[in-house]
Amino acid sequence: MKYYFEEKLMVFKLEGKVHKKILLYNANFHSHIKVKHPEMTLKKIEGILKDPDYVFRMSNNNPECYYEKIIGDHNYRVVVSRRKKHVKEVVTAYKVSNEEEFTIKHTHCIYDRNNKLHYTKINETLENDKDYFYELFNVVK
Repeated sequence: MKYYFEEKLMVFKLEGKVHKKILLYNANFHSHIKVKHPEMTLKKIEGILKDPDYVFRMSNNNPECYYEKIIGDHNYRVVVSRRKKHVKEVVTAYKVSNEEEFTIKHTHCIYDRNNKLHYTKINETLENDKDYFYELFNVVK
């Protein structure tokens, strides 16, 4: 795991399945995640981001993404939000209890390991469809 210092703060640079640049501030990890969710480790967070079972949002307009992975008998979630354009930040990470489970109808799935669903491929297909439409009807973009 790579890290660097930003204004005297240690920052871990992570890569996710969907997002290429995700930051985790050491201060946030030690003051929030480690205190409120002691079951979470840096290694576990990195593993969930790299190889999740699902990545979803609550809606298309919500900037927060939820990376989820089942490890053993437990379901874990890492919440990632927008920091800057093309840069995401880990907000929190925790073990999901049954009361906190999301259902398919409440979420917008971005990545599903079982269905090989990945939003970048969907967006590429949509863009190709738009290009085809513009070409077919001789419309200027």
